[in-house]
Amino acid sequence: MRKRSLALACASVAAGLLLGPVPAAHAAVAPVLYWAGSGESPASGLVSLSASSDSAITSITAHLYAPDSAADAPEVAEVSDFTLTSGTDQQGTWQTSSPLRMADLGTYRVVVDLTDADGDTSSTEDKWGYDYWLRANLTGYQVTPDHPDYEHQDVSVSGRYTVTDPRTGETTVPDGQVTVATGNTGEQQKVPLDADGRFSLTYRQTYEYGGTVSPWLYLAQPEPMYQGSNSDNVSVTPVRSDTRVTLDAAELDVKEGKAATVSGTAEVYVGGVWKPLAGADVDEVWQSDIGSAGAHPVTGADGRFSGQLTMSSTGSVEVEVRSGTYVKTSPLQKVKVYVAEKTSLTNFTASLNKYSELTAKGMLHTGSSVPAYMDNKVELQYSADGKTGWKTVKTVVPGSSDPESGAPFKGTFDAPYKGYYRAHFKGSRNWQESYSSVVYAKRTPTRITGGNASPEPVHKGRTITYKGKLQYYGSGAWKAYGGQKVKILFRPKGSSSWYDMGNATTRSDGTFSKGSTASKDGTWVAVLLYPNSTHLVSSGYEDYVDVV
Repeated sequence: MRKRSLALACASVAAGLLLGPVPAAHAAVAPVLYWAGSGESPASGLVSLSASSDSAITSITAHLYAPDSAADAPEVAEVSDFTLTSGTDQQGTWQTSSPLRMADLGTYRVVVDLTDADGDTSSTEDKWGYDYWLRANLTGYQVTPDHPDYEHQDVSVSGRYTVTDPRTGETTVPDGQVTVATGNTGEQQKVPLDADGRFSLTYRQTYEYGGTVSPWLYLAQPEPMYQGSNSDNVSVTPVRSDTRVTLDAAELDVKEGKAATVSGTAEVYVGGVWKPLAGADVDEVWQSDIGSAGAHPVTGADGRFSGQLTMSSTGSVEVEVRSGTYVKTSPLQKVKVYVAEKTSLTNFTASLNKYSELTAKGMLHTGSSVPAYMDNKVELQYSADGKTGWKTVKTVVPGSSDPESGAPFKGTFDAPYKGYYRAHFKGSRNWQESYSSVVYAKRTPTRITGGNASPEPVHKGRTITYKGKLQYYGSGAWKAYGGQKVKILFRPKGSSSWYDMGNATTRSDGTFSKGSTASKDGTWVAVLLYPNSTHLVSSGYEDYVDVV
């Protein structure tokens, strides 16, 4: 319906008063039409208008012409049963008493003839025209609940439509359908009318900020229709409930390059109790100066969630339920994830000297940082077969160095004549365990048997001879070791020093002998002191001889 403002009429009258007093002689002033149109509604069939004059308006006649008709077309209706409904007969609003019953709907041209008590007249065509339309009537409109919550997310919309036709004055059920704009932004759903004009719709409220739910009637065959009662608006606003997260673990251990699994249970507080929160988004985020990682699992029907994220260093993962249509963000929970950096042991060697002392050394690499003192240790281990029975024989602390290029370590200890060796870094929460390659170290054992200095006793100045036999251990048996130099040593009685008395070369059967001049009481012994790089030192029997 096109509205006309009475304020325009009042303004016009006020403007006229500013022109000064009217002369004593009558001046013809024609009545003024402000607007003309449909009365209570376009479906009422009544004609309303607003007008004024300098004297009482005594006659009103409205002539109606078919929509879009030519200027010289004949009128299709004429009404003059106007009754003053507001204002005065000099300036007011009038409406007809009986509805028009015309054949066609549409906006008719209307020309109004006015006459006042002074006999002045005017004939004016209204610029907007007379709306002769259907009227849509919406009754019983309901939207429930208008505050949906986590347990009541479905919204029901219902109502009834009828249509009033000015051609008959009857109100009937229309042939058409209803389009409902739901509380979800941009969503519209079409709903049919039943035989009584009723419609109903249930939709799931998903837009977290809610919105306005509005129905709109659309006729199967479009006709001009007054929309003033066609729709209604109900605001739907979702209610958000509190949530919480319970983590399965407060701390986790994971190796560098592997994903940490952060899991737990999400709950929502509804109806005065905590219940599993299903279908909720959970944010799991780790951030640091050197990187970030995240996972975004969705909770199952039991509220359980599990996300995997790969972190480059040790840190805390922050976990919370993301706010949604029906849930609030949960209080932040944290799980400490210890990321064990990769380590390695390189350049490992083990060498056995002639005294059966083994020296093992290598490099420890621990990535971007150096372990704390309690963790910064390397175990040197021994195994007889290189596969089982590994035992730690010495623990050493690597020297200071860049952790990426490697920290050197070294250890020396008594060892068997043969065996397998490796280095072991035990690691910790921040560093992974690692082993070096396995190396084999061996020297052939030797021994001197039958060591004897004679004669006993011996006269001073006479010759004392030390005899013995040198052997080596090979292929599971002791064998003669010929062609080797055996040194004869003497320690005088009461002394702690040994004196070199010369060398003896072993025969093919490993035997040897060496004579020396006896001068003092003392102890005699033969030793293989300078073996080659593959044999061990050995010493014979220490024989004490009195010199008389």
